[in-house]
Amino acid sequence: MNHLGYYFRRTLAGFRSEWTTNLATVLTLSVAFILVGALATVALSLGEQVQRWGGADQYQVTAYLRPDAPAEEVEQLRVALQGMPEVRAVRHVPGQEARARLVAAFPEEQDAWQALDASFFPGYVEIGLNPETADEAHYRRLVERVETLGIVQQVETHGDWYTGVLGIHRAARVLAIALGSLAIFATIFVVAHTIRLNFYRRRRQIEVLRMCGATPWFVRVPFLLEGVLGATLAAGIAVGAITLFVATVRERLVDVAPVLGRTPIQHLPIAAWGIFVAMAAAIGLTGAWMSVNKALKA
Repeated sequence: MNHLGYYFRRTLAGFRSEWTTNLATVLTLSVAFILVGALATVALSLGEQVQRWGGADQYQVTAYLRPDAPAEEVEQLRVALQGMPEVRAVRHVPGQEARARLVAAFPEEQDAWQALDASFFPGYVEIGLNPETADEAHYRRLVERVETLGIVQQVETHGDWYTGVLGIHRAARVLAIALGSLAIFATIFVVAHTIRLNFYRRRRQIEVLRMCGATPWFVRVPFLLEGVLGATLAAGIAVGAITLFVATVRERLVDVAPVLGRTPIQHLPIAAWGIFVAMAAAIGLTGAWMSVNKALKA
């Protein structure tokens, strides 16, 4: 227990005595960790969008009706679509329900929605294809047929959006893995270089300790803890920076791209951040271990 207290005191004292070098190391590592954490956050958020728009929803069509569309023709369209074997579900959403959906999705804009004329909220028909029986050809053919109907003024499809988001998600995931691997080697190198520099700056203290009978472990542990402390601080800065960024940008993204939903960008789970910090500490320990072992053998 006495040795443990000594190790921590030596670690903090060493960290303070070489504060400029250690500060530069922490800031350098924090930049690398921020990039990795940011890409992981983007990959997670895009994955949520892929799940939201994927599966059956990637073959969903929304047909916006003309304001003067007769109710009988709308019902005939619904029945005709429902009779198609590749169609999973059909639902007519009247204009008032469309307004209510917007109010529920964006309650802070309720007054603005209520002030708009009813013509701003045309009714629409939601058409969902069954992914087990429908394919891309069915999807495109249905869109072309619906677009030719006189009571339809616009057709919105989700397939292209889904394909684009899926491609970006895959690229972000690959890039996060690649950058994460690069960050591991960079962190080991930076920590090893910093600990080696600190070791040689304190070589006279170390020689005195050896002359007094200090074991290699007694000399080694404070430097190992310095490596862990520096990497952990850098990871903590990265977690704080990314969390603040997500909290700041999320609401703005909702205003800019409401199609992304109320949570267009997600916070990483607390468990993921815990693993992130633990891995950073382990990487820092590895770099310090390699550096100190080499220095002690010199």
